[in-house]
Amino acid sequence: MTPLLTIVMPCYNEQENIPKVLPEVIAYCLQRNFRCIVVNDGSKDNSLAELKKFNNEYFTVYTHSRNRGYGAAIKTGIRRCETEYVVTIDADGQHTLEDIDKMLEILIRENADICVGNRNSKGSTALRNFAKSIIVRFSKAFINIKINDLNSGMKMYKTNVVKYMVKFAPNGMPFSDVIVLLFHQFRFKIIEEPISIKPREHGTSTISYKTAIETLYEIMYIIIHFIPLRFFGAIGLAILSFGIVWGAGFVAKGLGVTAGTALCVLSGLIFIGFGILLEIMLKLQFENYSPDIEDYHRSSASTDSGAEIKK
Repeated sequence: MTPLLTIVMPCYNEQENIPKVLPEVIAYCLQRNFRCIVVNDGSKDNSLAELKKFNNEYFTVYTHSRNRGYGAAIKTGIRRCETEYVVTIDADGQHTLEDIDKMLEILIRENADICVGNRNSKGSTALRNFAKSIIVRFSKAFINIKINDLNSGMKMYKTNVVKYMVKFAPNGMPFSDVIVLLFHQFRFKIIEEPISIKPREHGTSTISYKTAIETLYEIMYIIIHFIPLRFFGAIGLAILSFGIVWGAGFVAKGLGVTAGTALCVLSGLIFIGFGILLEIMLKLQFENYSPDIEDYHRSSASTDSGAEIKK
């Protein structure tokens, strides 16, 4: 029987979690005839040695010689998938494997292209939840996307679609958020399903101390790659309007155009021009690939929604 789904796990310095997590994942794959790919992203501990202890037809390991980033590890795994569906989970054991069954069932039933596992703010610190809420609210306000847990590590995709989309996504941690926004940008169907989160037993998150910096980086990435004209244009229009209103009084008094007025007007025009330039570049980038997108939509629409899930 042809495997239906592949589990992709990015792994970085998880030597303590691998002996506990991986046997459960492999047993789960064996029971359902799924496949598992683990990508060791240049771990500095003994993660690779632990991974090499497991060897069977359901499990494959790929290794980056150097740490290339969370997104790069997921890309490596996805590009090597040969099944119809692929799901990403973390290697720290926090995700519940039974949630994969639920996500696969709803993805097939709804004929969606991506299903995001919604953790409902569980499994993260208060600081990280606050940072994630900023990104989600920003995305909802400016991009009009309804997903509540953009950077969830548990996402399920139609493999043919996500293989195409990963070429646009970054190699670092912002991959989690940006891949969902890309699906939205290209008008693919996105759904969200609640999932369970277990406490992390070993190790610590590698990104906790970078939360503030990475939040700002992700917001800037979203701005530049998805809404440049809306963001920079709004700032430019506000500065331009302020300059005109402020300078009108001086002109009415016969004092002419002041340096402050000229500076505001020029700054506003620069922001608007910068937004227009980025928007044009963005349109050109995406429109160059639009014929392929239509093909993928046709492929997605023809997927057999009656596929059987083995349990």
